[in-house]
Amino acid sequence: METKFQTSFIPKKNAGSPSIGGGSALARHTTSVYMVIAVVIFVASLCGIAGAYMWTAYLNSAQIGYKNDLAAREKQFNVDTIQTLKQENVRIDLAKQVLSRHLSLSQIFSIVGKLTIESVRFLTMDVTVPANVSDGIKVSLSGYGVNLASVAFQSDVLGNLEQYGLRKIVKNPIMSNPSLDPKGTVSFGLTAIVDTSNLLYDQPTASAATGTSSLLNQ
Repeated sequence: METKFQTSFIPKKNAGSPSIGGGSALARHTTSVYMVIAVVIFVASLCGIAGAYMWTAYLNSAQIGYKNDLAAREKQFNVDTIQTLKQENVRIDLAKQVLSRHLSLSQIFSIVGKLTIESVRFLTMDVTVPANVSDGIKVSLSGYGVNLASVAFQSDVLGNLEQYGLRKIVKNPIMSNPSLDPKGTVSFGLTAIVDTSNLLYDQPTASAATGTSSLLNQ
């Protein structure tokens, strides 16, 4: 008797074809990464907002503290006294400016004394101040020498003022109108320009000239 076997058909799974369940897992993984990134950005934004708020609050608090400290320090000083000192300081500065520009004409006597030899005497002196003082002050003198030799020596001194430290102070000295008197003395006139920058109060001209303490006759 022939034996019959009943078989059942079971289809085999194709290993090469992707399953539907695997694609869903990949999509879920991608979505979770985006979500994490979004959460991180959101948290960072919140932290930035909180930091800005805290920094603004700190600056406002510091400003209030500085104002209170300044007000406390102002109370330690007398405002009226400070204002008075400011006014006095302005006056002192103005006085310094006036003195720095003011001419000390009395120094002309010292300059004339430096360039005059012992055997010469000046009797008159006229000082002419031009409108523009930077051009120099004109000094006109009239005097006499005990003899002709003394007047000649005085002329030599005026021609060599650099030896006595006066060349930059006295400019264009000119002797004029020599005249012999019956007594033997020689009268003459002298004109020169004195540099005004050497007549300022802050310029000690009289002590600056050296080598002219004693101009003796030959």
